[in-house]
Amino acid sequence: MATRLSTVEKRSCSVACARAASLGVALLSAVLVPACISSSSSPTVAPNVVPMAAFVFSPVSPILAGQTQVTFNASESVDSDGRIAAYTWDFGDTSAQQTSTVPTITHVFPVTTSTCVDITYTVLLTVTDNAGGQASFSNTISVTQRCPQ
Repeated sequence: MATRLSTVEKRSCSVACARAASLGVALLSAVLVPACISSSSSPTVAPNVVPMAAFVFSPVSPILAGQTQVTFNASESVDSDGRIAAYTWDFGDTSAQQTSTVPTITHVFPVTTSTCVDITYTVLLTVTDNAGGQASFSNTISVTQRCPQ
């Protein structure tokens, strides 16, 4: 059963909806006052706050190419207005990027044609939040290419 609202009631609803929208409660006002659904006021949507990316890894040293499994942990990455939906890792070597929904991953850096040297890789983490916002963090890691025996 539809209820007709007078001009005064419509104006009052419009003011109430505008006030509710400024407080971020337009949906609630639409439920409480059905006429607000067709009101000219539109709800204010808060902008997405981008997440913050961070990670640590272990072991730190020694990391031997082709041998040491390194664990990367991005559980300190946060999203203040939602959640982290994806973690994308670029290890800076010849491996493909890896995307996961969990904050930890392991990686073994490849053996290269270089020997008896330390190679510094830049590891890049990009986190994506549930609203599509992204942030990145990078850190360097030193990997030893062993000498032939």
